[in-house]
Amino acid sequence: MKWTYRRYRLWVINTPTEANLYLWDKWNLLMPAINKLVNITKEEAFIRSFQSYEQENSWLGFGRMPWNEDNNIKWTTKYRNIASEDKILNFFSTEVWAPDWNKVSKENIPPDIFIKLYNYSNAQTVKEGFVIAMPKAMYKKNKTLVDVEITKLVNHIPNASLNTLTRLWQPVWKFSNRIENINFHEIQEIIKQKN
Repeated sequence: MKWTYRRYRLWVINTPTEANLYLWDKWNLLMPAINKLVNITKEEAFIRSFQSYEQENSWLGFGRMPWNEDNNIKWTTKYRNIASEDKILNFFSTEVWAPDWNKVSKENIPPDIFIKLYNYSNAQTVKEGFVIAMPKAMYKKNKTLVDVEITKLVNHIPNASLNTLTRLWQPVWKFSNRIENINFHEIQEIIKQKN
């Protein structure tokens, strides 16, 4: 996977607040900025959401979700209904990939846009936020637009901090995971850095 050594611009927007960004009324406010980021690429974007009921050992199904308003409503609301009121729904993360994760994984096509909304509900400092990545060259061509939309996201999230860095998709040193697998500890280290 030679493309894994392409340089990516990475933004981590984090809040130590329980902001519930995965609920439709909150997500709906963030979508316009995310939509502008997703539309930078000509590749079609798709959504993957990782949610489960407490005490159950499987991910809830959403089917194939191209990036659009209906599918964003779907992943933020589908299992939050009266029928499942007696179950506790755990939200872990939602990812937006352009191109689709399957193309990246199976066809070895590099991602143009990767956005991950993460949630570590029991954590103190790294509770909720975003990991956003795009190739550094793409960022340079769209710098003004990207900076404006990232700022909008930060402003919509209570007590949010922003950290940026440039790194390879596949880690060589310092990070142990590829960008899509950045974990709690890596996010914690990123937000400790001064920009």
